[in-house]
Amino acid sequence: MPVLSNSFVIEPEATPQIETRFRRMQTPLPVPESLETLRRAVAVFPEVNCYQPPVIWDRAEGASISDPYGNRWIDFTSTAVLTNTGHGHPRIRKAVARHVEASGLMAQFSFASEIRIELAERLVSLAPTHCDKVYFWTVGSEAIECALRLAREHGRKIADDKFHVLTHEADYHGWTLGAHQISGTSAKKGWLTTPDSAIHHVPFPRIPGKPASEVDWSAFLAANLATLAETGIESGQICAVFIETLQGWGAVPLPVEYVQALRRWADQHDILLIFDEVQTGFARTGKLFAHEHYGVRGDLLCIGKGVSSTLPVAAVLGPAEILDLVGPAEITTTHAAHPVSCAAALANLDIIEEENLIEESVRKGEIAERELLALRDRFPDHVADVEGLGLLRGIHIRNPETGEPDPELARDWTWAGVKHGVMLFQVNRPSIKVCPPLVIEDEALVEGIRALGDALQSLQ
Repeated sequence: MPVLSNSFVIEPEATPQIETRFRRMQTPLPVPESLETLRRAVAVFPEVNCYQPPVIWDRAEGASISDPYGNRWIDFTSTAVLTNTGHGHPRIRKAVARHVEASGLMAQFSFASEIRIELAERLVSLAPTHCDKVYFWTVGSEAIECALRLAREHGRKIADDKFHVLTHEADYHGWTLGAHQISGTSAKKGWLTTPDSAIHHVPFPRIPGKPASEVDWSAFLAANLATLAETGIESGQICAVFIETLQGWGAVPLPVEYVQALRRWADQHDILLIFDEVQTGFARTGKLFAHEHYGVRGDLLCIGKGVSSTLPVAAVLGPAEILDLVGPAEITTTHAAHPVSCAAALANLDIIEEENLIEESVRKGEIAERELLALRDRFPDHVADVEGLGLLRGIHIRNPETGEPDPELARDWTWAGVKHGVMLFQVNRPSIKVCPPLVIEDEALVEGIRALGDALQSLQ
């Protein structure tokens, strides 16, 4: 039986012996002493929770992950693009401990508290000026569900048949019912007995082999809308477009001209543009919110992850006229804006500002881009392209013989990277995501990307 029934390996494999300032590999992987722990995991977790590299996370600090057996990794995961300010930042840990010790307030439902109001006010002050209220949730999928409900409530106020929603193929917005259906056509939906027929997936704005600068993106949008109209869906029936601000699987930005064309069309037809900033917000891409790269207004912003860099907190930011559409107690949740999460988030926002992490994301993103382009040049047959902004980057992988996208090579390369002391996570697509904490040292960033080259070389 495999150690993890759908993970990378069946038995421990040799790793190169590595000892640097940032990496230490001194055992096979999975570590032989860890096998019983991993078997316990298989026994109690469903397979969907057992597909990441079979490593026991024990300690974490800054941009470093350690197991209990003496191995240490440069973290290129940020725990699935969460820990923007790094693992276990001392200020966040102190803020959480201080709140718990001082007040004992560790649950509150929808009652008011100073710390919850303070976080809401802080987020409103950071958000675009048209966003004057915050609808708190626990995780990003909940924020997407909330935005879907609000968008349809808003649309139905304008016209009875204005409830259709657009999203892009290959976008990802979460695994709850509505969020999963909004996610792109690559998300498996065979389990749905009655899919939402008013959610429509349009082609992502990219034409293979043609530079974005050579495409008329207004015409591209018009063609997609014309195709939709052939099915009987007109622009006036659409209430919202959900946009994954960068497609997360490969850190793929949208063309600026396309998003601006979307904004003009949306304004003409009273359509909301809703940006999913769950992965991309809070300095990750070199802006506080990634949609700023496109120079457009987002009517609603769905945020999470980097809000706290630690504990669960998510929200929808938007104007009162939209956020107030749902009446009292119609949708709520017990743990939204949990007071301990609020303490972590407030400290996290201070760190982003005081440690200049927006600027650092830009600067370090330039280092990452330089090193990733060098990696592409070193392995032109395997690396089709590198994408991304700031410290959200993607390596797009192809089969060296066929030139086609190669998810199996991506899986093998991910595991080889982990064996070379770089923590990566499997995205189940033909890509590797490079998204270290924004506090990573320059030398660790460079070393980690170059180690990925060594890992790919080891597969030759």
